[in-house]
Amino acid sequence: EQICVYKNENVKEPTSMDRGQFYAEQTAVYKATGEPTLYCEVINILFINKAGEIIIQKRSPDKTHNANLLDKSIGGHVVFGDTIEYTVMVETIQELQTPSIVVKDESHFQKTLHLLKDHLETVAVVCPISTQFKVFTKQINNEKIGIGNKTNFFIGIYDGKIRFADKEVKGIMFYTLDELEAEIAKNPDNFTEDLKAILHDNRDAIVRFTDMVKV
Repeated sequence: EQICVYKNENVKEPTSMDRGQFYAEQTAVYKATGEPTLYCEVINILFINKAGEIIIQKRSPDKTHNANLLDKSIGGHVVFGDTIEYTVMVETIQELQTPSIVVKDESHFQKTLHLLKDHLETVAVVCPISTQFKVFTKQINNEKIGIGNKTNFFIGIYDGKIRFADKEVKGIMFYTLDELEAEIAKNPDNFTEDLKAILHDNRDAIVRFTDMVKV
């Protein structure tokens, strides 16, 4: 798989790189220097249901990355040449077996939510929140490795069945934001660094969208 990668010295122009090569190279770089030289582009989605609960996945023990940890609802790499919006739709189909509508902004999310309020068991509505370059500590083959990500974060609503199509996910859990933060404070090692950063950096947006969804 050829993914979008950005170099430290040019974070505006992506280049193509084999996914396996990226992780092998950056693992070696991190062990040698403690700092990444490349950033891979990813999408991360936090889904909320109509009860205002955040959908959290437990990753499979067979995964190379973050095995057995509790993680965001959906995450995926951006294939070189694909748009961010297309990647979101691909990931919701692949991981939820559910189509998604990616809206432009929060106001369009509100209008689309009202329009589709009776159809949220069969379609997800997803809104962009933030984009940032950040280094995340990941468990890779039982080692903690700092990996550079260009992270495109989205919040979505989905109220249907969770039907993950592959064996990447061991199980699904549902938390209110307060419950999730309390559980992370109590057992931080059970959760991915990605999820902790998402909650910390986007808490206000998560609260706003939860209030919208519950109305």
